[in-house]
Amino acid sequence: MTDERTPDVFVVLGPRGETDAADRAFLLAAAGWVLGSAPGALSLDRRCPVCGGADHGRPAVRGADGAVGPETGAGRRLDVSLSRAGATVAVALSFAGPVGIDIESVAAVGRAGFDDVAFSPVELAALSELPAGHADRTRAETWTAKEAALKAVGVGLRVDPRTLTVRLPRPGEEAHPHLSAEPGDVLPRVLPRLAAFDAGPGLAGTVAVFTAAQPAVRVLPSRACAPGGRIHGLPLPLPRAGDTDLPH
Repeated sequence: MTDERTPDVFVVLGPRGETDAADRAFLLAAAGWVLGSAPGALSLDRRCPVCGGADHGRPAVRGADGAVGPETGAGRRLDVSLSRAGATVAVALSFAGPVGIDIESVAAVGRAGFDDVAFSPVELAALSELPAGHADRTRAETWTAKEAALKAVGVGLRVDPRTLTVRLPRPGEEAHPHLSAEPGDVLPRVLPRLAAFDAGPGLAGTVAVFTAAQPAVRVLPSRACAPGGRIHGLPLPLPRAGDTDLPH
């Protein structure tokens, strides 16, 4: 670990599984890595806050004791999110607060009709000023920011994405994407903060997390989830508060 402080969000990228179950196993392996938990000690729960269905909704990791959102020795709860695009799966792991992640193919969001259902008037005006070669990348970056934010809030696309406006930094700026929303009863008054990351060739990626300051994000590429629930290619995680040895 080379970071001077623990990141607010870890992003783990890997090859997309052949099934949804394989991607869920990848998420659990990533959660086990960051928690220092033994393979098989964690399980994944999904529950829709609207209908109560267990086949969709925000994913939540359960510890061996059945508690949702296992905590570190310092009492920091783990929140997770997952996204897929093309041949890539991306997992976000946060000890800072509720998190959402989204990755998208730059080419896929350029299809006809997408703009009218996805973007606010401010965003449409910004897109209209861009040359064709840059517009699709901006579309993808804007859309991933919206999807990630709605996942972090826990409402998904039950909220019209056009009620959110993402302002991307200008070329050369070190600023981060900024999110605003129309007043309403569904979204919270305080919105998550956004951070873009490199999701790989042809992809755009954004994480959204509820933090008091701009989140620190660390991206970790991996090779695959190995049998037994371990991930190939990841370094050892940080020791948890109270731990004397790193997990093996």
